[in-house]
Amino acid sequence: MSLTAGLLAAALGDLVTKIDGDPDRRIVRASGLGSAAPGHLLFLKPTANVSTALPPAARDELTILCAPEHVAELRGERLTLLMTDNPRLSFLRALNAHFTGMGPDAGVHPSAVVHPDAQVDATASVGALCYVGPNCRVGARSVLHPNVTLVQNVKIDEDVVINSGTVVGADGFGYERNEAGELEKFPHLGGVHIESGVEIGSNTSIDRGTLDDTVIRQGARIDNQVHISHNVQIGRHSAVIAQSMVGGSASVGEGGWLAPAAIVMNQIRVGAGATVGMAAVVVKDVPDGMTVMGSPAVSSEQFRTERAKLKSLLNG
Repeated sequence: MSLTAGLLAAALGDLVTKIDGDPDRRIVRASGLGSAAPGHLLFLKPTANVSTALPPAARDELTILCAPEHVAELRGERLTLLMTDNPRLSFLRALNAHFTGMGPDAGVHPSAVVHPDAQVDATASVGALCYVGPNCRVGARSVLHPNVTLVQNVKIDEDVVINSGTVVGADGFGYERNEAGELEKFPHLGGVHIESGVEIGSNTSIDRGTLDDTVIRQGARIDNQVHISHNVQIGRHSAVIAQSMVGGSASVGEGGWLAPAAIVMNQIRVGAGATVGMAAVVVKDVPDGMTVMGSPAVSSEQFRTERAKLKSLLNG
């Protein structure tokens, strides 16, 4: 059965509040605004300038997910409009349901190495050149893309995705100076627990705990090139973006957001729903819901006030 605007609206359920135009308009592919062509599905952000984002000459036999306020400007016989309060969320759900390919096959690639003490669920996928070390477990429907390394003591729950080049469960950086001033290594006997629905990008490192586990909680998103130190707790549905670093025994609360290159120092708590700005260095706890910026990080209000004062001083 070919996909139509009406079938897509039905599949999206309550996200689509109304159809304006032909519900039988056929959808053959999804595209961006710059490559729109007849039969394409696209979306408009609520903040978009319609006339520049989608010139009239490009409005030919399209299905558009758009906010209600754009309907009057877009309405026409060559368009089918699916009204939604969140066009981007509706679009990504349409992509996931109808336009993405099948995931990798279940099973262990012949070139992967699985330690005899490890367990891999029959529905999981372990890609080429992966290593699954001792006392590791890979849960149902989880995916390890090629060249992922689980060193030891790593528990992965269901529906986890780990992208290529990531290392989970290596030793953390823990040392103590001895009487001679030399650095003696603190053994890391803990592990890493990655809860269900977590996604981890490429070339990221997540260290195992010293005695207790490092934990990445349900639904969290860890980007490429992130470092998660030993004993860290990353909260449910939080996001840690590329090139960020979370120091040992620090925590990020549920729904927290670390922007690119953010640094959270050891034993610091970033509260639930808090946001750490790009390249900020967090040296003290961040309360729930607060946004912090700068180095050292301060509240966004204080940051802007101090910047304004500095600008005033520099301008005389």
